[in-house]
Amino acid sequence: MTKEILSLGELKNKAIGFDRAEIRDVHVIKEQDDYLCKDVMGVWNIDKNMLACLGPKNYAVIQHKHAVESLIDAITSLNIKANAELQMSKHGIHVDFDFFESKFELKEVGEQFTTGIRIVNRYDLVAGLVISPRVTRLACTNGMIVTDVIKSQRIKFTEEMNITIEGVIDKIIKDIITNDEKLANYVSICMRDSVEWNTLKLLLKHMFRTKKQVKEIYARIDQNKERPTRWDFYNAVTSYATHGERLRPHVEAWLQNKAQSIMKTTFADLCKIELPQIETE
Repeated sequence: MTKEILSLGELKNKAIGFDRAEIRDVHVIKEQDDYLCKDVMGVWNIDKNMLACLGPKNYAVIQHKHAVESLIDAITSLNIKANAELQMSKHGIHVDFDFFESKFELKEVGEQFTTGIRIVNRYDLVAGLVISPRVTRLACTNGMIVTDVIKSQRIKFTEEMNITIEGVIDKIIKDIITNDEKLANYVSICMRDSVEWNTLKLLLKHMFRTKKQVKEIYARIDQNKERPTRWDFYNAVTSYATHGERLRPHVEAWLQNKAQSIMKTTFADLCKIELPQIETE
């Protein structure tokens, strides 16, 4: 799936053409019987003219256009310089904002990063607007979702949504920078944890869904190393998630979740969890 790199102004113009949605009544009809569901409503994608999902009666849809405009207004109000990477799905928008001037360094491990956020707004889920912390590793421009360090935020529709979003973005940036020691600790432990190549190949085979995923991730690991580290493994997965061609947003999100599991789980534990255990009598 194509990713578009946009300035905030370009993204705001693009948002004018995003799909719209509305809440509609749900009827259960059989022959002459027409029952109006009292507790369930349908989220209807107006522009695709189809049902996106069912939701509770009091659910309020956040329009894609409103979500993006609120985020851009909040980023502008905070005087943050940003670029955006947009992906569209059937009923959703997925935008990675990179705050390229907001940099920090993990001196303990010799790595530099920029801060950022990922936003997801979907009509086919009643999750509201989800804002997740994201950092970009400058050595390779891999995007890294770090919800194990800072939790994602879910925002529901309110009249004060712009103000809420501004506060969330400001807090996420501060939390990323103030939690640099926690992130450095994760990275440092990953760098010291290594495994035999044959074991890594088995983990790849059992952790990932397709031969293409296994091949793409394996090719991103330095083959000249005597033993690959968990940091090598993690970066290979985030590299594929960030730079892999035509990845659908849900696949990229699944890969980022896998990468987070790799970051926080030792090779020994990954082998216990992911590899079939041989039973002995």
